Amino acid sequence: MILLRGFRSSLRLLNKKDYYKILGISSNASQSDIKKAYFELAKKYHPDVNKSLDAKAKFAEINNAYETLGDLEKRKAYDNTGMTGDEQEQAKASGFNASEFNGFNPFGNFTSKGFTNNFTGFQDIFSEFGDFFGQGASNHDQSVYQGEDIVLTMEISFLEAVNGVSKQIILDKRTICKACKGTKVKPGSSPVKCDLCGGLGVIVFQKGPITIQTTCKNCQGIGKIIKSFCTACKGTGIAHERHTDTVIVPPGINTGSSLKIKGGGNFSENGDNPGDLLIKFIVKPHPVFKRIGYDIHSEVSLSVSQAALGGTIDVETLAGNIKLKVEPGTNPGQTVKLASQGISHLPPHQTKKGDHYIKFTVVIPKHLTREERRLYEQLAKLNDEKS
Repeated sequence: MILLRGFRSSLRLLNKKDYYKILGISSNASQSDIKKAYFELAKKYHPDVNKSLDAKAKFAEINNAYETLGDLEKRKAYDNTGMTGDEQEQAKASGFNASEFNGFNPFGNFTSKGFTNNFTGFQDIFSEFGDFFGQGASNHDQSVYQGEDIVLTMEISFLEAVNGVSKQIILDKRTICKACKGTKVKPGSSPVKCDLCGGLGVIVFQKGPITIQTTCKNCQGIGKIIKSFCTACKGTGIAHERHTDTVIVPPGINTGSSLKIKGGGNFSENGDNPGDLLIKFIVKPHPVFKRIGYDIHSEVSLSVSQAALGGTIDVETLAGNIKLKVEPGTNPGQTVKLASQGISHLPPHQTKKGDHYIKFTVVIPKHLTREERRLYEQLAKLNDEKS
């Protein structure tokens, strides 16, 4: 026995015959090709013409195949569910519409030579036997729905990204209706048991060796019917509200980083699980600092005398201004490293920090006073004498 499960419905099929194979045509044959193949085979196997012992059975088999494939709607349902024309009529009488299975073919991995695709997910295969072996129809499958995610972009300053920040955001969200608490039922009333499925949520019927179980269309598989809907949410169970939420941005966020807040998204009309809130960040540039990874880079300008003689200068860092010693003979492009004075890593490595690299540039004066020119000329003369 093969057990197959579609979306919100399940079929149990046994000993199915391939009608396309019976008529000797491919599954993408046109309706005219089907008709042509049928007439040729019917003429060949008609009991009045063909006296072989199996002609009568073969002729009946050909008629059954054409009865289903010759009708476009029945053919579509057969392609999607594997149900014959007779089975489709019986299924419709019980509230099952085979045409809803568009795109689903229980024989999609099966050919005359057997299964063409490898099996995957054996746990899922064996779980299909749950309802069939003793668990009962009351445990029918009910899909779990999750609400839509909310995605937004947040722009923050460079220092906010470095130090972390608390931001307030205003969101229009779908939330649980406070009046009915998401049940969709008018307060003071209760849903009643579905009289079509008896509260099971599924309808099961038998045709020979075939057992078909389908979701009850009267109650949509819930087993209960709502007679009086909540007027506050118009029976959706959902309210549209404007929320002000606080977002804690951790230190270390960079442009392209994202933050997921579990359950911060919209609620679904069909389930209890809200979606998530996804925040994507854009960090504004800083006039002094440049970020590379978790390191900070900045430049400091020295005068010619500071570069030659050394000294102490004021330097801006993430923690504020500090006094930095400049060694005599500092060259343009030379750098110093302030260890662990960079940016904190994102969780869970927030105890680690990058470094701050300071690059020195030397400013050559374009305009000199008479005294400065005299001193530079004396210095040049001394350098010439040394050489």
